[in-house]
Amino acid sequence: MQFAKRNKKILTSFIFFLTILSDSCTEASPRRHISDSKIVSSESIFYSEILPSLSGKTVVLVTNPSGIGRYPEKILREFKANKVKIKHLIGLEHGFLGLEEDFSKTPVTVDSTFQLPIYHIYRVKNSEIPTLLKGTDAVIFDVLDMGMRCYTYLSVLKRLMDSLPDRDKSRFIVLDHPNPALYLGARGEQLEQKFINFAGEFPSLFMTGLTMGEAARFYNGEYLENSVKLEVISPKNLRRDFNWEKEGIPWTTPSPNLPTLDSAMNYLGLVLLEGVNVSVGRGTQAPFVYFGAPWMDEPDKIVSDLNEGSKGEYYYQSVFFKPSFGPFKGEICRGLRLTVVKRTYDPIRMAYQLIASLKKNYKDFKWRQYPDGTHNIDFLWGTERFRESIDSEVSYENFKESFSQVESQEKQKIRKYFLY
Repeated sequence: MQFAKRNKKILTSFIFFLTILSDSCTEASPRRHISDSKIVSSESIFYSEILPSLSGKTVVLVTNPSGIGRYPEKILREFKANKVKIKHLIGLEHGFLGLEEDFSKTPVTVDSTFQLPIYHIYRVKNSEIPTLLKGTDAVIFDVLDMGMRCYTYLSVLKRLMDSLPDRDKSRFIVLDHPNPALYLGARGEQLEQKFINFAGEFPSLFMTGLTMGEAARFYNGEYLENSVKLEVISPKNLRRDFNWEKEGIPWTTPSPNLPTLDSAMNYLGLVLLEGVNVSVGRGTQAPFVYFGAPWMDEPDKIVSDLNEGSKGEYYYQSVFFKPSFGPFKGEICRGLRLTVVKRTYDPIRMAYQLIASLKKNYKDFKWRQYPDGTHNIDFLWGTERFRESIDSEVSYENFKESFSQVESQEKQKIRKYFLY
C-alpha cells in the first residue's frame, strides 16, 4: 500500500513538472496567424462572387496595395478571364503602387503595369470627373481607410459618388475593410464649410466611426438620397470591437508613411502634429512613430510629464532622426518616439496634451500657416477650436466637453449605417 502511494506521489510530481516545463517552453503570442483567422476578406468574396457578375462589362478601378492593387498580376489575369474591361484607373494620393510621397504634378499619367491612363483625382476638376466615369458599367473602389476625415481616400470616395453619371445604371462597388480607428467610434467636431479641403471634405466628425463601406452607405443615404447603386462587399465574421492582431487580420500598407500597424495606431493622434512645425517622421524608418525638430532640444525634459499624463496607455522616449522627406529634410532632429500600449487610448487627448506641452516648453514652436495666414491645424481638425483652446490653455477635459453633445448626436445618426 505504501509503495503504491509513493508511486502515485512520484507520478503526480512528474506530471506537474512536465506541465511547468511545457508552459515555460510555449511562447504566449498576442497575435493570431493569418491562416487561423476567421475573417473572410472582401477581396476573396469579390473574386469568387462579384467579378463573374461583371462579365462583358467595362469598369473604372480605384485601388492601391492596401486593396486588390497589392497583386496587379491577379487583377490582369482574373479580369481577362471574366471578360471584364478596365477603362482606366483612378489615382489616389501616393499613386497606384502606394510608393509616392508627393502628389502627381499632372492630372493623368500612364500606368506601366496596366498600360492604361491613371487619372489623379486631386488634379482633376470636379466638373471633369463625370466624363471620366461616363460609359462605364461599374466603379470598383478598394482601399484601406484610416477611419478619419483627414485621410484623403475618403475625399476620393465622396468625389466619385458625387460625380457618378447614370446612377440608375452604373454599379458602385466598395470592397470594405476594418480600419484602425473603428473601435473608437465617432469622435471630434463637424467640419466647418470654410475648412473644406482635399484632406478634409467628407461630412463627418474627425474620426468617422465608420468603415469605408459604411461611410459610402452613410453618404449615399444622408446626402444623395440613395441614388447611387451602391454595393458594399463586407468581410465575413468581422465585429466592430475586433482586435487587429488577435483576429489574424494582415496589415496592408495604404501609404509609404503607414508601413506597420504601430504607425497606423500612432497616426490617429500624431496626424495633428502636421499642423505644427515638426517632422512626423515622414522619410524615416519610423513614420508616425518618431516626431521632432532641430529646435526640440533636451526632449527628455518633457517626457516625465507626458508619460505621467498618459494614464499608462502610451509612453515616449527621446530619439534622434534625419527625415529624407517633408519638414527638416536632411537635418538632424531631436524628438520623441511614441509607443502605444493600450489600443483603447484616446488619440485626440494624446495629441492635445502633446501639442500643448510643445507650445509651453519650446520658444520655437509654431502653428504651421499657409501663405494666406490660415492655419493648417484648422483644416485638419475642421474648426479653429483645437488651436484656440491650446492657445488659451484650456484643459483637455473642458475642450472635449465643448463637442461632447455633437459626438453623441453623430453616434446616433450613423448607427443605422453600421454593417458590423
